[in-house]
Amino acid sequence: MRINKKNICIYIGLFIIVFALALSSTYNPFNLRRMHVDSSVYITIAKGITRGQLPYRDFVDNKGPLTYIISVPGLLLGGFTGVWITEIVLLFVSVLFAYKIALFFGNHFQAFLGTLFSFVLLIVFFYVNAGTEEYSFPFLMISLYIFTKYYFSEKHEVTVFELIVLGSCFASAVLIKPNMFPLWAGFCFVILLENLFKQRYFLLLKYFLFFCTGIFVIFIPVFFYLQTNGIFLLFINQVILGGAAKGFNIKNFNEIVKNYFIIINRNYSFLPLFFGVFCLLKYYKQSLFIFYAGYVFSYFLMVLFLSFTTGDSHCNMVLIPFFIPVLSYLINFLYSSFYSIKRKEILLVLFLCFIFSERLIRYFNSFSYIFFDISGANLIKAGKTIDENTLPEDKIISLGFNGYIYPFTQRQTASKYFYQGSGLDYVISSIKPSDGFIADILTAKPKIIAIFIAEGRIGQIIENWHTPILELIKTEYRLLSDANGFLFYIRDID
Repeated sequence: MRINKKNICIYIGLFIIVFALALSSTYNPFNLRRMHVDSSVYITIAKGITRGQLPYRDFVDNKGPLTYIISVPGLLLGGFTGVWITEIVLLFVSVLFAYKIALFFGNHFQAFLGTLFSFVLLIVFFYVNAGTEEYSFPFLMISLYIFTKYYFSEKHEVTVFELIVLGSCFASAVLIKPNMFPLWAGFCFVILLENLFKQRYFLLLKYFLFFCTGIFVIFIPVFFYLQTNGIFLLFINQVILGGAAKGFNIKNFNEIVKNYFIIINRNYSFLPLFFGVFCLLKYYKQSLFIFYAGYVFSYFLMVLFLSFTTGDSHCNMVLIPFFIPVLSYLINFLYSSFYSIKRKEILLVLFLCFIFSERLIRYFNSFSYIFFDISGANLIKAGKTIDENTLPEDKIISLGFNGYIYPFTQRQTASKYFYQGSGLDYVISSIKPSDGFIADILTAKPKIIAIFIAEGRIGQIIENWHTPILELIKTEYRLLSDANGFLFYIRDID
């Protein structure tokens, strides 16, 4: 893209999209609310890494190592502000390549609107109970751009560099969350069939070798990090086997179908599939048919693998890249329909704002939390309460499936099961996770046991994880504080 005044304006517009998203992120250092449940877990592990601790050994979790490692440089350089800047950079790369994808389906104005409203849709999934999973977006967007460019260019060629980037993006995405692979699986399968049919065996070998080279560029350093620290097998058990056990914990085919329709009916998520099928019919026996075959197959697989568990709606975030072609195409169609109308650009924007009004309202509601939700400020106070009433060598534990308090205290956790429930029951290990947690706490007897209070009520108590701990509190602990969103019990026996 040549740099001129028009392009500079577009870059500024793209950055405004990114900054608008980042402003309402719970990593925003100016916001006073606590970070999302999943974010608190990932940041707890990332903070532990900065202290010399290790994922999977000192913290049990079922996400890929890059989920935590990507946050480490930002934490080291600038604390939560550094993590927020990391998020902004990654979101900008995502938005930039989303725009580059959209340019294949419309002019600059239409592509910009397609990008803008695709990320408006993201808002619905982005601010549920996750954060950090958007780290996979650059890898998804860059890869979809390369696949789209491959089919929309006249020669249907991909350079060696693009193949290596494609493999690197694949490895990075699955090392964040393994179920990201369908985007690559769908397109690569169609490319494989196309080239086998055309007997391009040497070209297929080239694609395979350089794609694998890209995978090794990412995987080998991560493998050495895991292996040299003695946590590779723990990674396999917790992420690969544990994730598979959770994902395939499905009772029957009817449940998969039911989940499929739940996922595909969330906030227009049916659109990419309908769009893809429409384009398959439209471009039948034309060159773009192969692109839309890969597009439909990738999207079908992506939704299918989400269907093994219904999950929270934030899981639909991985579907957002597929919205870029849809919305850009539809905006192009609408723009053509408004062709004879004066100021059609303004009318088109107003029409789209109306269609996506619910999502825009959700954004402004989320943005308002920056000013009115003080739950994050309370966490800072709660962390100080812990640090002021403990010694550096003391350990703590929080009961529940979040890591809210850990990033705000200097004290380490008394168990590697620093959060409980929410998928840990599927972790493959020699001891049942709930039994391991109970043994850790009854043996270590942390100085402070924290219980999170949600809206004035004690929450997240899980019977098979916490009953013996609650009995321990009754006999050996006293209430230290009930302020700032937590009950803090301090050990009264030395």
